[in-house]
Amino acid sequence: MFRSKSVAARRFIFGAFLVWLACGTAVLAKSQLITPSVSWLASSVPDSARIQVSKIVETDSTAQMKFTTQGSCAVKGKFLATTKVGTCRIELRLSATPKFAATTSVAIVRVKKKTELNVLAAASLANPFETLGEIFTRRFMNVSVRFNFAGSATLAMQIQQGAPVDIVAMADTANMKKVLVSGDVERKSVITLVRNQLAILVQRGNPQKINSLNDLARSGLKVVLCDLAQPCGKYAATVLSKANVSFTVASREASASGVVLRVGFGEADAGIAYITDGIVAGDKVDAVKIADILNLIAEYPIGVATKPTTKDTAAIVAFMAMTKSSVGRTIFAENGFILP
Repeated sequence: MFRSKSVAARRFIFGAFLVWLACGTAVLAKSQLITPSVSWLASSVPDSARIQVSKIVETDSTAQMKFTTQGSCAVKGKFLATTKVGTCRIELRLSATPKFAATTSVAIVRVKKKTELNVLAAASLANPFETLGEIFTRRFMNVSVRFNFAGSATLAMQIQQGAPVDIVAMADTANMKKVLVSGDVERKSVITLVRNQLAILVQRGNPQKINSLNDLARSGLKVVLCDLAQPCGKYAATVLSKANVSFTVASREASASGVVLRVGFGEADAGIAYITDGIVAGDKVDAVKIADILNLIAEYPIGVATKPTTKDTAAIVAFMAMTKSSVGRTIFAENGFILP
C-alpha cells in the first residue's frame, strides 16, 4: 500500500513537471514572437477618392489586416474611401501569428482637396527632382507636382512674365537675384539647396582621348557649350578663361541637358556641363574631371514664390522640407551634387 502511494506521488510530480514545462515553453515561445513593423505611407489623401490600402500602410506581418476608422474615411475591402475634407483616423489591428506578435497601430491622415504644385527648376536638377516628386506624391497623395525644367535664365524670364510658380530652384545666384529684385520670390525663403561643379562631357569610351581643357582646343574637334545667358555657359567661360583655353564653339545650347544630348547623339565630340549631368547620363556620355584649381563651385538656391499659384501652403512647406530632409540629401548626393 505504501508502495502504491509512492508511485502515485511520483506520477503526480511528473505530471506537474510536464504541465510546468509546457507552460514555460508556451511563455518562452510567446516572448520570442517578433513585433511586426507597421509603416504608414501617406500623410494626406484627396477627398472623394478610393485608394488601395497598400498605398496607405504596409507591414511584414502575415496576419489579416483589420481596420477601424473614424472621420472622413472608411476602409471597404482593400480600399480606403474618403468622403469630405477633414481628418481620417485609421486603426490597424493585427492578430498574432506563429512568428509575429499581435499589435495595434493608429495613424491620423488628413483628407484634403486635390492641388497642383508648380516647381520650376534648373535643367540639371531634373533627375533628383523627379525622384523627389515621386516620393512626395506617394506621401502627400492629394498633391500632384508639375515640373518645368529649363536653363535658369529662361526660368527667371518665365517667372517675370507671369508663369505659374510655387517653388523655384536655380543653378546660380544671379538669376535668383533677378526674381528677388522683381519681387516674384520671397527673399527670406531662399536658401542654398546644393552645389555643383563642371566637367568635360565626351562620347562614351572617350574616342577622341580628351583628358583636359587644353585638349578641347585641338583642331577638328566639335565642342558645344551652354548659351552665355545660362549659368552653365557663364561657368564654362570662367573655367576656360582660367585655363587660358580658347576655341570656336560648334553650338550654344539653351541648357546643360542640351549639351548632354549633342554629345550623347554624336553630334559633338565634347562639351562642358555639370559633373552631375555626366553621372545621370552615364549610359550616353563619359565625364572627364576638370582640375580643381581651374574648376569652380556652382551655388543652387531654392525659394518660394511671393504669390504662389497654389493655395495649399502646407504642400509648399512639405516639399521644401523634403528637399532638405535626409531623403532629399541622399537623392542629391546619389546624383553627384555637393551638399551644403
